[in-house]
Amino acid sequence: MRLTLIHPPLDDPTQPYHSLAYLAGQLEHNRFKDFAIRDINIEFVNYCLEDGQVNFFNEEIQNRLRALSSKPKLGFIDQDEYYALWSAPKLDPADIKKAVDGLRTCEVFLDFPTYLKNAQLLADYFTSLGSLSYPSELINLRQRSRSRYSVYHLNDLLNFDLASRTCAPFTRFFEDRLQFDQGFANTDCFGLSIVYDHQLSHALYLAKLLKDRFPDKLVVLGGTSISQLYKYLQDKTQMRRFFNLCDAIVVGEGETAICEIADAGTSFPQLRDLPNTITYDSARDTLHFPKSVYYENVNALGRPVYDYPWQLYLSPSPGIGYAPTRGCYWNRCTFCDYGLNSDSPTSPWRERKVDRVIDDLKVICQNGIKYVYFAVDVMAPGYLDRLSDAIVESGLDFRWSAELRMEKIFTEERCRKMAKGGCVSISFGMESANQRILDLIDKGTKIDYMAETMKNFARAGVAVQIMAFTDFPTETKQEEEDTFKFVEDNRDYWSTGGVGKFMLTGTAIIAKHPQKFGITLLATEDADVARTIGYKVDTKGGAATLLAEDGDVSFDDNRGAFPKVPDRPWAGSTDTLHSIIYYDAYSRDFFKHNNLTTQTNGRHDLSDEALMDCTIAVPGKIEKSRFDIDAIRSNQSKLSKRTKELLLLSLEPTYARFNKWQAEVAPVKRSESSSYWIIFDSKYARLGKGVYKIIQMSAQQGLTIGEILAAVNPELAAQLLNNLKLLERKHLLQFNKA
Repeated sequence: MRLTLIHPPLDDPTQPYHSLAYLAGQLEHNRFKDFAIRDINIEFVNYCLEDGQVNFFNEEIQNRLRALSSKPKLGFIDQDEYYALWSAPKLDPADIKKAVDGLRTCEVFLDFPTYLKNAQLLADYFTSLGSLSYPSELINLRQRSRSRYSVYHLNDLLNFDLASRTCAPFTRFFEDRLQFDQGFANTDCFGLSIVYDHQLSHALYLAKLLKDRFPDKLVVLGGTSISQLYKYLQDKTQMRRFFNLCDAIVVGEGETAICEIADAGTSFPQLRDLPNTITYDSARDTLHFPKSVYYENVNALGRPVYDYPWQLYLSPSPGIGYAPTRGCYWNRCTFCDYGLNSDSPTSPWRERKVDRVIDDLKVICQNGIKYVYFAVDVMAPGYLDRLSDAIVESGLDFRWSAELRMEKIFTEERCRKMAKGGCVSISFGMESANQRILDLIDKGTKIDYMAETMKNFARAGVAVQIMAFTDFPTETKQEEEDTFKFVEDNRDYWSTGGVGKFMLTGTAIIAKHPQKFGITLLATEDADVARTIGYKVDTKGGAATLLAEDGDVSFDDNRGAFPKVPDRPWAGSTDTLHSIIYYDAYSRDFFKHNNLTTQTNGRHDLSDEALMDCTIAVPGKIEKSRFDIDAIRSNQSKLSKRTKELLLLSLEPTYARFNKWQAEVAPVKRSESSSYWIIFDSKYARLGKGVYKIIQMSAQQGLTIGEILAAVNPELAAQLLNNLKLLERKHLLQFNKA
């Protein structure tokens, strides 16, 4: 049986995810040769970056925009889509190619101002593709529903009319390339490894497209996201709904399962005892669930096989994820909830023998791999100590990063040993800097030595990335302030970090024993998948929850405690390949002195006389509209308010609920004349016609402000200049010396 292992869109374009490498490694270890790895995510990303596709998508945006612009009035859905299309930047294929080449060329990559421009341009381009994916959005190559539908409500998740719209650019890719792909045509079984929830819509839609195009071929779903979906699904019999798309579902670790599937051949759907595998007997309408959760013996696993198209990734040097351990040696944190285990927060701790790890890495690094992220829940200090010794003794030359606990055992000597062995950065899940909260979490760390641990890594030259959250149940305002004070007091020792908001997940210890933590759980209506749980803090009488899809971006609002850096997958964000490369090239403090704030300071300190010699650059776009953008944005703000209301009421934001709500929003009528606007990111402003023309002339013709204002009477010129300075202070335009 020919197997094709697939990593679906949309995900990190800078490096491959390691799950397929481990599945392939175990197949090879068991002498199965007839398989292939396909990172469809990176293939799709590169397809979208082709000149012809950039031009096509630009024209498609204009076509849809013209259709909406011709309507006499716009209901909310039309308004929402109109704004996404209208605000989407129209990018030149040549500029996109230059940005892509810059991210793949070391010298250009390491010039940080240029890097930021290139990364932002590509993020903007995929945001524009998101306007063709309404009612979803694409933010840093991650799909977001923004409460217009829910991937945790099966009617939405399995609504393929909806998916055909939210995955519209991918549909073009499939019809243009994949349906004619010879490798797909020769495959007997497709295995889709769905790692993140933001891949769910594309992955399940791909499964349907594969079933429709190749009805005689088998499909297996697996990966962390599918495993979590199964874990949190409140009615497990609803899993039968997925069997219109697939023939089996692997939940939990999949190396043994994929080998037994390969060994069984095309008859595997009829087997009932495959490890960690759900099958369905359609004739009897019977689901067959695994009898127990099987955890792999990591020492019995084959060496992972990193057979990826390295030239397609948006990095100057290849990087990988490698997992020398699995599970957590502490395994007691009350908020943690990972894996399919039911009696502990996460899966059991297992170590691969250090000599086997070294043997693996020797072979892997021979293929040009210089950067390794140890993709583990957490690394035990004793194991890490032995591994560091072995790396140094082996002479291996690669740079690495990992996630650790703030243990007292990390002395300066140990930290220097790790640095000598190639460690350039580590991440700490600090969680809080208040001892009562840490004790409630059962973190096992003490405030007294946390700063000293960070200092030891800093002295060794290792970048420290710290992660924390606020709003843990019963946390007081003062206890929250303790965390921010700790961050400020120890700013010499950390490199970057983030402070998010606490999110309660379905089977954490807190959710199992809410009374011990002073909360009452609130059942969420219409959440088939109880990924997150609403709760009421008993002493406060309020409700609190957080959308699961927003959990990864909750670190955006950290009150300025850390340098403002790009979000994942770009340089400066925690645990990204690009960050590791920058730490290796420069120093642990690089992002303190080079970040979005330092790189985007304006020229508003210039005198009026000096401004006369400046040209105007528009980081976003200026645009006309026959519809009132203020009215549209006001209605969109009502959507944000509605989302908060749903959370407080513990109502899942489903597609049906969104459609019912939007019908009550006032329409916006088309005006007889155009208004003028400037927009960048989430900021926008209305322009007078004169200011609009000045900005347009300077940006397009390269004229200085002085050259343009020379033709205007002094009183009007002063007024126009003040308007320009106000826009520059709002970062809607930039002044550049001619």
